[in-house]
Amino acid sequence: MDVVINLLIWVHVIGFIAGGSNSVVGPVIGGRMATATPDQRVGYFGVMNTLSQVGKVAMVALLITGPLIMFMKYGGLGGASVWFWTKMALVVVMLAAIIYGGIQFKRYQGGDAEAQKRADAAHKITGLAFLGVLLSAVFAFG
Repeated sequence: MDVVINLLIWVHVIGFIAGGSNSVVGPVIGGRMATATPDQRVGYFGVMNTLSQVGKVAMVALLITGPLIMFMKYGGLGGASVWFWTKMALVVVMLAAIIYGGIQFKRYQGGDAEAQKRADAAHKITGLAFLGVLLSAVFAFG
């Protein structure tokens, strides 16, 4: 059973890294969009769309492995600390910001220039929530 739990934790960490990388790369690319040429913008859109797909797969992996780990390793949520619940609240913030930012980014791709500002703000919120999730996970699981 320990091998299965360790493999689930491994997949969970990979998902966190893959999804979290979007929190770093998204704002960097978004910051370059305003001064990009039309050809560069097409390339940036392609990179962002690929990162979005990676992020979706990562989030599904996290949402599946997280509960499995909690129940298999810790026997459920009975002993969950305030740090665990802080982490979960920040995961909800991340999900909301990711969804909202993705919608705004698609609108920006469609020509809505104002949507870029909203997508950039959502990326920043996602990044801050990501850092909070990581910090609270360290305290929750030591």
